[in-house]
Amino acid sequence: MVEYGVMAMYDIHCHILPGIDDGPEKMEESLAMARMAVADGIRAIVATPHAARVVEKGGKDALEQRISTFNQELQTQAIELKVLMGVEHLLSMELLQEAQRGAAIGLNGSRYLLLEIDFLQYPAYTDDALFQLQLLGFVPILAHPERQANIQKRPELLAGLVARGVLSQVTGGSVLGYFGKEAQRSVEHLLRNNLVHLLASDGHTSSQNRPPVMMEAVAAVERLVGEDAAHCMAVANPSAVIAGATVTLPESRPARRRFFPRLGR
Repeated sequence: MVEYGVMAMYDIHCHILPGIDDGPEKMEESLAMARMAVADGIRAIVATPHAARVVEKGGKDALEQRISTFNQELQTQAIELKVLMGVEHLLSMELLQEAQRGAAIGLNGSRYLLLEIDFLQYPAYTDDALFQLQLLGFVPILAHPERQANIQKRPELLAGLVARGVLSQVTGGSVLGYFGKEAQRSVEHLLRNNLVHLLASDGHTSSQNRPPVMMEAVAAVERLVGEDAAHCMAVANPSAVIAGATVTLPESRPARRRFFPRLGR
């Protein structure tokens, strides 16, 4: 078993910046999250505040300044963590327009775009919008698909996207059951069908609710699909995303429709 506490992990989805979205409100809480991440074996985090809040709080330039200020504070506090710039975009036709004019923010300035879709609805434009982003040269990363109601019931939706080059990032807390049994069943199904490329914390706080940690989840992934796959999701692929390099793609398997027992009347 890999000792992930020694090996550097990379978290590409974390709401660690203070006072910008639904993550921490104060710098002290952000620093507590940073200390927790370092203790867990994470050496770099891509800060991914929600795009709408980034716009409200001054846009890309202001975000760059926030990250610079936070990194300076990390150095002052002797916290050995590097925080990089990113955004969690909501997939929409407006995002496509932003991408067309060069305003979409990739992870650490790369061509990788972190995207989420509505948790309850699977918009009709989803497939086409993702394809149009790919035509513009972006590589979409779909955040927490295991928590999306339609993909939970029809994992073949994600399988179709993955077959077209869309990447998927699952949340460590889902693997551990923190988002409920349905999300846990879904993520296990996606993992076993080779439909997951990246694991991230999606951390929002230093409390037990949404912590910026990955090690326990990585160990659980290892038990499900093996050491090599777990290493790829927590170390190799996220570091490739940060570097703007090519990620390793697992051999895909057809994702079967999940059938649910019919409820009695």
